[in-house]
Amino acid sequence: MKGHIFSMSCRISNTNRNLAAAVALAVTTSVSAQQHVNGEGTGQVLLFPFYSVVSDANTYIHITNNTGESKAVKIRFLESRNSEVVLEFNVYLGPNDVFPVGIDEYQGGASLITTDSTCTVPELGTANGAYSGTQTELFDGSVLRRQPFVPYQYDDEKGSSGIGRTLIGHAEVIEMGVVDDSIDVSKCDEINTLWTSGKWTTDTSDNVTAPTGGLSGDSIFINPSKAFSMSLGATMIDGWAKPATNYHTGTGTLQPTLDKGVSKATIFDGDDYVTVDYSKQANGGALAVSAALATQSINNEVQVEAAIAAETDWVATFPTKRFFVNGTTASAPFTKAYDSTKADPTTCETVTLTRYDRNSNSTTGTGTFVPDSTGVDGELCDSISILSFHQNSALGVTGSTSVAFPYSNGAAKAAMSQTLPADDNGVVVNGLPVIGFAGTRIVNGAMSYGYAQAHKTLTITSGS
Repeated sequence: MKGHIFSMSCRISNTNRNLAAAVALAVTTSVSAQQHVNGEGTGQVLLFPFYSVVSDANTYIHITNNTGESKAVKIRFLESRNSEVVLEFNVYLGPNDVFPVGIDEYQGGASLITTDSTCTVPELGTANGAYSGTQTELFDGSVLRRQPFVPYQYDDEKGSSGIGRTLIGHAEVIEMGVVDDSIDVSKCDEINTLWTSGKWTTDTSDNVTAPTGGLSGDSIFINPSKAFSMSLGATMIDGWAKPATNYHTGTGTLQPTLDKGVSKATIFDGDDYVTVDYSKQANGGALAVSAALATQSINNEVQVEAAIAAETDWVATFPTKRFFVNGTTASAPFTKAYDSTKADPTTCETVTLTRYDRNSNSTTGTGTFVPDSTGVDGELCDSISILSFHQNSALGVTGSTSVAFPYSNGAAKAAMSQTLPADDNGVVVNGLPVIGFAGTRIVNGAMSYGYAQAHKTLTITSGS
């Protein structure tokens, strides 16, 4: 018996203008839900662009319930090639609760660790076939729970890389609903009984109502052996849930997924807020969340100055790519299908990279992302693409894509010509749904420093 994904499944600006637009958004949202990236830092969905445990690194994630309500939340970790689920479970957050977890390397793969007592289903640190968890009592009486990630969702692929494929990935958190006051979510035995022999075995919506938002999250990448860390922001999507819809599901179901939200999104295209509506399209939920994340380009800084031993990596994560490439053919905005029967099923999207120094000089060119002083056009591959602008990866990633940078410092822009399909009113959103950051490491003698900068984006729409 393989085990489960946990329960885990086996297959598994203009201030006045912006204020007016925000007021308009609030009014329309109350009538018809529209998902959008929430600049206030809370939401119903949290997207973490990157975790890594390679080269002695650890990643820490904190999830916070900023409301006075109890929340049922799905936490899901996905590997970097095709966003296959490597761990998922339910967590039940009390009012103003914080759930902290760490991710480290364990027996060749990634593993979740925590000493927090927040209730999870299944309980972390429990049996799961060949990848069973452990519980260890520490000197202060707390319990360290460890739950290894699992390869069950992809281990029958021809190009499977075994448990090592879990070492790098991304994470998503989806609020499933509000748990009413008749259930005390701090009593873990009672929560587990609801799933094993109680009311949730037959009706998962009992005493749970629709999501209301208010979640937030932060993550920290740490490399103890190199003595540096960097804070990595999450993307918060609000208005994701369909009105009066209960998303509370059991573990091992792989539900709810990001494509199950409303089919409308509101985006800011540089001039005003624009609503796109994919309600008449079969994959409307996937298109709406992709539109909320879409950008025609990502811009960020690059620092490779030799005098301070600087290294910069870019991380570009496509949280919704799996909804468009896992068929016989890919669908827009993506262009290459993922074929799990191939030994190398890598799926790539062409972008054009322009590099700048700090005095506006630039280089462009053709070719591939290889060390080449003439400039580059190239590809962003897999669900997470990591570009290293120095011969050494700032994040310690083996196999990152090497990109030449002819200056000591400056910036770069990756432009994307792909487009989402026209919405029901003929509006086209340009670009790809991508999140991520530039991570830089600087060495000063025996000490190192790290910092991360979120990508700057450009949303463009056209059509009716």
